[in-house]
Formats: sequence, C-alpha cells, structure tokens
Amino acid sequence: MQESATNPQLTPASAQLFASLPAPALLISPVDHRIAICNKAAVALLGSALDNPQLTCHTLLHQSDSPCDDCAMQPGIDSAPDIRSATILHDDNSNFLKYQCAWWEGYHLLTLYDVNREIKLLRAIDLANKEQQAKLVMQDRRQREVLATLGHLEQMIDHIPEAVLSVDESFFILKQNKAADAFPTSAKAQRCFHLVGRTAPCADCPAQEGFGAVTEHIKSHTVGGFYFTETISKSPTEDGGLLLFRDTTRQIRLVEQIREQQENITRQNEILSGLASFGTYIQQETSLSNVVDFFLRLFLPVIHADAGVIVVNDIRPGNILCHVQQGIGEAEITALIRAYLSRDMQTDRLNAIPQEAMPWPQCRQISLLGTDGGRVGLLALKDVDGEHEENIKLFTEPLGACIHNRLLTMKLEEKANTDPLTGIYNRGYFHRVLEMEQEKFKKLHLHHAVVVADINRLKHANDLYGHEAGDSLIVTASALLSQAVRNGDVVARTGGDEFLILLTNTGSDGAAAFIRRLADTMIQGTLVTFADGVKFPLEISLGCAGTDEFAPEEIIKEADRRMYIEKEKYYQQYPDRRRTKPIPPPADKGNDKKFSL
Repeated sequence: MQESATNPQLTPASAQLFASLPAPALLISPVDHRIAICNKAAVALLGSALDNPQLTCHTLLHQSDSPCDDCAMQPGIDSAPDIRSATILHDDNSNFLKYQCAWWEGYHLLTLYDVNREIKLLRAIDLANKEQQAKLVMQDRRQREVLATLGHLEQMIDHIPEAVLSVDESFFILKQNKAADAFPTSAKAQRCFHLVGRTAPCADCPAQEGFGAVTEHIKSHTVGGFYFTETISKSPTEDGGLLLFRDTTRQIRLVEQIREQQENITRQNEILSGLASFGTYIQQETSLSNVVDFFLRLFLPVIHADAGVIVVNDIRPGNILCHVQQGIGEAEITALIRAYLSRDMQTDRLNAIPQEAMPWPQCRQISLLGTDGGRVGLLALKDVDGEHEENIKLFTEPLGACIHNRLLTMKLEEKANTDPLTGIYNRGYFHRVLEMEQEKFKKLHLHHAVVVADINRLKHANDLYGHEAGDSLIVTASALLSQAVRNGDVVARTGGDEFLILLTNTGSDGAAAFIRRLADTMIQGTLVTFADGVKFPLEISLGCAGTDEFAPEEIIKEADRRMYIEKEKYYQQYPDRRRTKPIPPPADKGNDKKFSL
C-alpha cells in the first residue's frame, strides 16, 4: 500500500525502521483511517486480507464500515496505548489478533499480535476441563449414591427385629417374643410351620427325628411375598428347639437395588463413553449427514429404542439439509418430511408435527436446539417414555450445538453467492437452490414457482442521468423484491436489470397473486431520487410460471416469455424506447390447466 497525498511522509530512516520491525505493524492514515503502510511481518500474517488499497483499519479488524465508537485514534490526541481484540476473516479462515494503537511520525501505528495459538489452546483446555468436570460430577454422583445405599443397608441390618420361638419336639410353640407376635400369621400359629404358612412340617426339616441331633441349620421361607431366614438349633435349656426368624425382605430387596444401581453405573459409564465418542467424531467428521447418522446409531440403543428419525434444517427456511432414519419406510419418511416443511412448522406456529403425519402411534418428538435457543432440527422416536429424559438431554444438547455451528459456517460461506451491487443472491446460487426445489418436487411433490422481473427504461436512465442513476434503480428494485418475499423464497440478480424469484411451496396461482400484489402495492408509484434530485419512476415487467402447470425445467423459460409479453405492452406505450429482443416461444405445459394473470 502507498501513502496518500494527504498523509505525512516518512523519512527514509523512519521508513527503514518501520519496515524492519519484527512484529506485524500497520500505519493508519489520520485522515480517513485507511491503511497507508504495512510492514513485511503484517503482510506475512494477513496475506490477501490487505489486497484492497482502500482498506481501513475498522474494516480489516472489525468488519465495520465506520470507525469504532470508542476509537483511540482521534487526531492530535496521544492517548495511552491499550490492547484490543479483533477477528479477521479471509481465505475461509479466521485470524484472532490483538492490537495496540499509538501515534508515530504523524500516523496511527497499529502493532498486531497473533493470538491464534493461544485462542486454540484456550478452547482446547476449556473443552477438556468441561469434559473432565462432567466426568467428575457423574462419578461423584454415582459414588454418593452407592455409599448412601450401603450405609442405609448397614443401618437396616443393625435394626432388623428377630422373631425368636421356643418349640417342643412336636413343633408346638412354647414361647415367642414380641417380634414373633408381629408375624402376619402369628395369631393362628400353634406350631412353628403354621408361622410360615404351612399345614405340616417342612419336608427338609432337620428336626423330623428330634432336635437332639440338630447343631445348627439355616433355611429360607417366603410368606406372603416376604422373605425370612430360619435358624434352627437345639434349645439350650430344655427339650425341643430354638427357632430364630429373621425378616430378610428388606435386605434382599436392597441387594436387588444395589445390583440394579450397579447395572445403572455400568450403563452410565457406557453413556459417558458414547458421549465422548460422539464428541471425538464431531471434531473429525466434516459431513453433517454422517455426524447425524453416527448420532442416531449411537443414541437409539442408549434409550432402548429401535426406530427414530432426525431431520436437520437448512440455512434457507423451508428446506432441510439432511435427514437420517432407522426403522421407518420411505413412504412414512416422505409424509413426515412434508409435514415438517409445512408453513406452520417452519414459522414456529407449531412446536410438533401433527400425530397423524407421524409413522408410529406412540411417538416422542424432541426439538433440536442451537446454542441460541432456536430450532435447528427435529428428533422423532418410537415408543420412548419419560424415564430416559436425562439421557435424551445429555445427547441432544451437543447434537443441537454441533448442527448450529455447522449452519453458521454454511451461512458464512453463503456470502460468496451474493451480488456485490445489491447484496442479494447471484445466478449461480439461484440455480443451485432451484435444483434443490426440483428434487423436493420429485420426491415430496411440493410445487414451486419462478418469477422473472426486468426493470423498464434502465437504459433510458443510464443515457440521461448516468450509470449511477441506473444502479440506484437496480438497488431499489432488489430491495423491494426482497421485502416482498417470504422466508425460504430466494431473490437473485441474474443480469444487469434482470431478477429471478423462487417461490417455494407455491403454484402458478400463488405466483400470479404475488406479482399482482408486488405490482399494485409495492412497485406502483415508487420514485427513485437520483444524485441531482431528479425523481425517476421505478417500473418493472413481471412474469411467472409454476410446476403445477409446466415441467420444472420449463418454468423459467415460460416465466421469461410472460415477462416479455408484459414488457411488450409497456413499450407499446413508449415506442421510442422499444427493445429489439423478440418474445421467446411458449414453454411446453406439464398439464392442461389454464393460466392467466
């Protein structure tokens, strides 16, 4: 970059000193904030980002068309240097920088510091800390649950009351304690076997031949759903035996609970392992469709589901980027996607697809949310109850964040598809989107229409008032057309004064109503003020065609032909401005439906 005539001049010694600075540095014009001089280190760091000779510091560092509100580079003020942060987007990469501003030799000197490695390291450390913290929280929770259960079990075992009975050789109950009185069958029990719900001695009773030979024997009983352990021994004081009944119902059930909790711990470990695998896969895989497919195959076994589907939003409303499914047929997935693409769902008037459009009678729908809380997709699951709520949230939150980040990246890439004069889309992007709509038409039978718009008298305005006047007409027309369409529709500039509009989920009648409204309420009476104060009327010829009348590959041709019919009517009023280009021949209709504006 060269110094402008209005900037101070560096002495050779100062210029040599500036060029030899090891740190990237820029000299900023005090007049217009333009980058006047940059040293080799700055060129090596920023590369093509410095190619624009009119580049300003606020455009480079903050992507802003105007200086920062708190700009430290006020003329004549030598403020104390401070360090600020900036992110520079170029060559599909982001450079994270810090910069310091100071006065030097009549310029603003910006010294740049490359902090890309620090940012990446901080992000990696933050992610690792979060993962470790999540693991520690889960581990601590499991340990506390197990310890609490074990403590409870020990306490219960210490206080379990024991029923003690003294019986004679004929098993008649001689004595029993209060705990035995509490037995559910105690009131009717005359013999010990009555106590356990029997009418005769147990077949394996060791005291069948008398208690004299019994040292100690333990056996189990089940009474009315309760579990008891019986310890049989010879009475130490008299003939007969001493029976001790211990209610082990709680112990057995607690053991079952511990076993179940151990199984849950194993399951939670498997879930954590799955989450870690998914996080690793997200970092490595570039295809969002593959990421969603990996997620579904990993997630369904976790919640014991055998069928599910994920639909992912596109960056353009009214479209889906991808979908994956398991356990659902093509007809069912087609009906589900058609319902998801309905206006009510796409405009958030509905939070869920109507049940009649779902493939399963019992279906759980979960909105996938991005980091900003907006819906980025939908997860539908077959026969899933509320017990898996925590696991569903654990898995769907990182998936929603991943989808949101990928969509943001796509939106940044989409900026390359815009027309530089008007900011609307260009021809290449329009045709790519049109191909997507044609695929939707083939698979889902969703109609679409195309409107062709052409500005009248543009050459007249250029000849009389200059090309800046013509540009004003084009910019005004693009703004009106963009205001007129819905989310999901696409407006593109395809030539000097020509525009194409894609109307999604719309047929010929809807397109005709659109251009009538556009002509009658938005374009009619619009005056564009040129630089010299002249007010020039904006007049546009319009034509449309939809897939309910014509084959998808013919609708642009037919809309163009109808536009030229309207333009011919216009130039009949202004014969001295007539175009020489002939009206195209009509397109082949896809059916016999009549159409008229």
